[in-house]
Amino acid sequence: MNTKEESRTSYFHYFDYGVQGYIDSVLIRIRKEVFNFFMRKFSPNENETVLDVGVSADDHIAANYFEKHYPYTSKITAVSNESFPELEQQFKGLTFKKADGRKLPFEDGFFDWVYSHAVVEHVGSNTMQQAFVDELVRVARKGVLYTTPNRWHPIETHTGLPFLHFLPALIYRPIFKALGKDMYATEEQLNLLSIDQMQKLSKNAKGRKSSEIETVKWFGFTSNIVSIIYK
Repeated sequence: MNTKEESRTSYFHYFDYGVQGYIDSVLIRIRKEVFNFFMRKFSPNENETVLDVGVSADDHIAANYFEKHYPYTSKITAVSNESFPELEQQFKGLTFKKADGRKLPFEDGFFDWVYSHAVVEHVGSNTMQQAFVDELVRVARKGVLYTTPNRWHPIETHTGLPFLHFLPALIYRPIFKALGKDMYATEEQLNLLSIDQMQKLSKNAKGRKSSEIETVKWFGFTSNIVSIIYK
């Protein structure tokens, strides 16, 4: 990884091929569309609580889009598996909690709504992904929205690399590592999902009444999968 890439962000280890501004604008657009799905599907009000699983202290312009734009910040509890107490200073009224998304320290139905953007692909095996979704649903009283980049989009959005992720994981992961993308070279760090796999995770979630899939497109292809679960 080059110095320019390291200075930009600790999360999006992508090759920008000289089009950094464009890629950044795409990432922001995707997060905006996901945020709008949440607001339209759930119509949350100022009295309802929200859990956001997967915030970060990343310096990328698209980081923590939900916290930046949600109108009722004091109703947000933000969770990460790392400590980011500075987020409580950055977002007035926000509550921060360090926790593992696969084992959340909250009672059943503790929050009205649960939101998680592009985290499920980072929690490990398919079994761990199901445990993660089960937990999101367990602590929600009304509904859950969670997302992931599409396994079959031509560009892998974390690295910016095209097509390599179409290969079996046993092949593309060593290539990612050889190209300096060690952060995404193991199943524990990146386990990509398709629409069918996302549907299966949601349909198998304990406590779910119904679910649906929405998509975000980039270059005419589905770049991000949005799963919405109702309780």
